[in-house]
Amino acid sequence: MLDLAAHIVKTKEAHFEPDKFDDRYEDALKDLIRKKQQGKPIERPQRREPAKVINLMDALRRSVEASGAKAASPRAPAGGRGGQTSSRQARRAKVRRAS
Repeated sequence: MLDLAAHIVKTKEAHFEPDKFDDRYEDALKDLIRKKQQGKPIERPQRREPAKVINLMDALRRSVEASGAKAASPRAPAGGRGGQTSSRQARRAKVRRAS
């Protein structure tokens, strides 16, 4: 994870040039102040409709069903590692008994 974070930072780093930065919030605020100074009415912005939230798990299930592939059981671990957990627990139990 640390390597991934370092890679992301490295690919995003660049020399910052403030004159190329477009601050839309500052522009909107200046426009609002100008309107108030000129005595123009201030309109409240229209509310946007809420975005449709997509349930990724439902979309994945529909995709798997559409492809005709058999969906994995929600209880079965991915990658066929079912036996590792029980053997790992057995080793831990042996270590506890030995100490």
